[in-house]
Parts: sequence; structure tokens; C-alpha cells
Amino acid sequence: MLRYKSESDRLSANFGEFSSLASAHVMIAAFEVAVGRLFASAADLEEIRVFVADMRRGFGVEFPSLETETLIRHMLGEEVAIGGLSVKTKTLAMMFTLMAWADFQQRAEVGVASLVCEAERKAFARGYQPEVA
Repeated sequence: MLRYKSESDRLSANFGEFSSLASAHVMIAAFEVAVGRLFASAADLEEIRVFVADMRRGFGVEFPSLETETLIRHMLGEEVAIGGLSVKTKTLAMMFTLMAWADFQQRAEVGVASLVCEAERKAFARGYQPEVA
């Protein structure tokens, strides 16, 4: 949603920066929720590749496509190596995936709010105390 200036300005006024490690865990949980909503747990590799290829066309060459595919596959339970991915790369992959998910939801605030609330619940359940939206 933040790719759209009018939405970005309005939404950014409501939310501060990550103020804690717990807030970063909300983003991780949001990625987990979005991937779960996008793909079945036994998703076909081709389905993931098509999704990532569509993201690359939409987001451009700066999009970390191979890393995003790897992180999605990891989130779905496949044993793939992610230890070599930097925090920056993981964060970019998660953010781009969340943007694509929001696009699929036609950037509807109700759907996005639902995902954020579920992510906050997951973060709390894991022992983190993020500031809730």
C-alpha cells in the first residue's frame, strides 16, 4: 500500500517506525499470515514461481526474486537454506510479498487490518509485546 503516495501519506501518519524488536516480529508474523493466505501448505513450486515472477514484473529488477521464493518456500515448511540471506534481503522479501498480498486484496483496509491484527496476535503469543495498531 505504501507504493501509492496518497495512501502512504495517510497511513504513515497513523503508524510510527518500528519502535522495538517486537514490532519487527509483527512484520515477520504478517509475512507468515500472508504466505498462508496466498498458498496452501503443499503449494506447487510452479505456483510459487509464477507468483514471484509476477512480483518481479510488478516491482522491477531491484526485487530479490530468488530470495523471496526461497523465503516463501521456507515459510511453507520446505527445508531450504535461508541462513545465507541477510536481514536486509529477508526484510525486502517480506515487504514485497506483503505489498503483493495487499495488491491482491485491492488494498482494502479491512483485509489489511485483519492481517495486521492476526500478525499482532501471533507476535504476542510468541512472547513479544509490540505496540498494537
